[in-house]
Amino acid sequence: MRINIKKQNRGARRMMGLASVAAVGVLAAACGSTSSGSSSTTSTTAAKASYTIAYVPGVTGIAFYDSLAAGMKAEATSLGMKFVYQGAAAFSPSAQTPIVDGVCTQHPSVLVVSPTDPVAMAPAINTCLSAGIPVITTDTTLTDTSQITSQITTDNQEGGKLAADFIGKALGGSGQVAILSISATATTQVARVQGFENEIKAAYPNIQVVTVQYTGQAVADSTTAVNALMLAHPTIKAFFAVSGTGAEGAADAFSANGTTGKVTVVGFDAGPNSVKMLQAGQISALVAQQPSQEGVLAAQYAYDYLTGKKSSIKAQVQLPDVLITTADSKLPSFAKYFYKV
Repeated sequence: MRINIKKQNRGARRMMGLASVAAVGVLAAACGSTSSGSSSTTSTTAAKASYTIAYVPGVTGIAFYDSLAAGMKAEATSLGMKFVYQGAAAFSPSAQTPIVDGVCTQHPSVLVVSPTDPVAMAPAINTCLSAGIPVITTDTTLTDTSQITSQITTDNQEGGKLAADFIGKALGGSGQVAILSISATATTQVARVQGFENEIKAAYPNIQVVTVQYTGQAVADSTTAVNALMLAHPTIKAFFAVSGTGAEGAADAFSANGTTGKVTVVGFDAGPNSVKMLQAGQISALVAQQPSQEGVLAAQYAYDYLTGKKSSIKAQVQLPDVLITTADSKLPSFAKYFYKV
């Protein structure tokens, strides 16, 4: 048999060339697969790092909100999220609305907000929701919560009840008491007043709540209100301030006129100034919340929402309160309830 050597060599070279092309194709595919995997990993990491949680408090410069923000920031940072904290200098819808509007134009991954009014703040918050930004409320909330991812707060009615029981016993079951509140509509304020009044009515029928005075957030305004109330009702024996600043204002009033200790003062929140007054006996007792834990939960729920773990999110959370007296405030075991800001 006659073999054509030249033709056979040409065929062999052609087969080798095809094999080389195939090998290059396989290598390229392998490199492409590796590159794609690396890109996917980088993309996932970048996406996680780009999550931003924005918090708008009821007002700035208040220990409760600063402590809440600190807890939120710490948890957000540990989860790889950016944190933005921006608020207004006054506790009012007119002051808070432009802050919420401005924050939402930046389109954070999640908005956490403490609404100053359950109805008036709805339009601004609904604008964020319409833009696809999930919303979590802390401390206060809205009347319509159907689109809110989670509501995190303290047990406000229980806090009011704790204050009522302390005052009821301090007054021996009879006398006059006045309530100081920063807002007639904020959900926390309403619930605390209700809890207080319900317990007074049920357990101390001989104690009369003479008025609920709305003073706003400023300490000086509460001082002015207390002085006016004592002139109008000189037999008032106790004040329940539904905020820390209200209690501080009452304490300032009695310190100025030399009647500290003659009127029982109970406040809400254990910020640094309130605790100093409590330890000095200017404030009789404080109902302490857990603001830092509220912030931690908000950040965790925001992360769960963004990473597909929505089943881990509770629609409503009410953290327990603790009442701290002047004697308690000097015990090391109660220091953990003081707000860190």
